Amino acid sequence: MGTRQPAWADQLDFVGPRVRTARWSWVCLLAGVVAVAWVIPEVNEAQAELAQAHADVARLRRAAHQADVVRRAVAVGQPATPADAAPPLTGDAARQAAQLAQWLAYPWLKQLARVEAAAQAEQAVMLSFSLDLSPLASRPDAWPEMRLAAAVRDDVAALRWTQTLSPQAQLLSRERLSTPITVGAATFEWRVEALLGGATP
Repeated sequence: MGTRQPAWADQLDFVGPRVRTARWSWVCLLAGVVAVAWVIPEVNEAQAELAQAHADVARLRRAAHQADVVRRAVAVGQPATPADAAPPLTGDAARQAAQLAQWLAYPWLKQLARVEAAAQAEQAVMLSFSLDLSPLASRPDAWPEMRLAAAVRDDVAALRWTQTLSPQAQLLSRERLSTPITVGAATFEWRVEALLGGATP
């Protein structure tokens, strides 16, 4: 009777009575650790094999695509069969094709750059630019006629601008502008028109 703890002492024991762990639980824990240590390398190896398989599939797809591209390029490069060949051009169709080739052969960008450079060199303000393509149909070595209009400061600037365009350029007209054009500190009072036609660019 004297060795028994009072009831209030049991209520103060928050930890509770000590429970002894069974030996078989330790055996289960050890078996689980061993199983995890044995499975992890196999999982890593399986993941590496999966990544290698994905890489092999991607490489095979690229090889198949390249082979398909090469096969199509070879098919395109083969000479056309008589059934696929374009019919020969005769008459009006041949003349139109030759005229189109002549138009495409004309150095458009070079001519535009020449006109712009002449305007900048002589301080002229471009007002209009037109091309007459009808001379191209006259003979194979003909070139289109260019008609240009610009605002200049005086007669000397007009002549210099025309000569800068081309030695074959002709000054067609000169008239005073109703309203002078002011660009910066320069005032342009005259409108001149020049013709550059039939000349090889």
